Amino acid sequence: MLWPFNLFIKERDLPLPDNANSPINAIIGLGNPGDQYKATRHNIGFLFLEYLADSHQQSWKNDKRFDALIATINFAGQKLILLKPQTFMNKSGQCVSKLMRYQRWQANSLLVAHDEINLPLGALKLSDRGSAGGHNGIDDIFRHGARDILRFRLGIGGKKHKEMELSDHVLGKFSNEDMSLLQTRMDQWSQSLEMIIEQGPTKAMNFINRKEHRK
Repeated sequence: MLWPFNLFIKERDLPLPDNANSPINAIIGLGNPGDQYKATRHNIGFLFLEYLADSHQQSWKNDKRFDALIATINFAGQKLILLKPQTFMNKSGQCVSKLMRYQRWQANSLLVAHDEINLPLGALKLSDRGSAGGHNGIDDIFRHGARDILRFRLGIGGKKHKEMELSDHVLGKFSNEDMSLLQTRMDQWSQSLEMIIEQGPTKAMNFINRKEHRK
């Protein structure tokens, strides 16, 4: 199929399927629980998963087995589990490790959506390796042995000025203008996720990470 957010490319530029059965079983959105953290930059992973659940008319249920809120959707022809860890950002690895042990899944079957300060607001980059880059949630997931996760890095932009504390930036709330921009990106991110499911992570990554698609 064609993905409409790439209107300026030709059909022959699209990657050919390299994996008929996607390895992605679950998407984990990182963030902090509690009303005080809603619409903060650190919670962009939560925002994206909430968009996916809402667009599929699915509600969230508290699952104490994984310390997470969970919803299940049928997406691109397969069942996907959505999880929002309720352990706070710096303990995200607890949810991931519990899920892996319970389901007997490998880390590379999980996609983690999280905020990325090194990308402009609304940009997307797909990664399957690299350091945590100072991200406490990713660092904790790595410490729990899940280094092979696929990372759905959602741009929140950098600090407004050098002297600003990083925590103040990531825990600051999106402005109304920022939220309007992000709403226009949600469908594009969903289409990128569809590409990952249908094409497989490797070819999807080569396509999604082209410079013209990361802004």
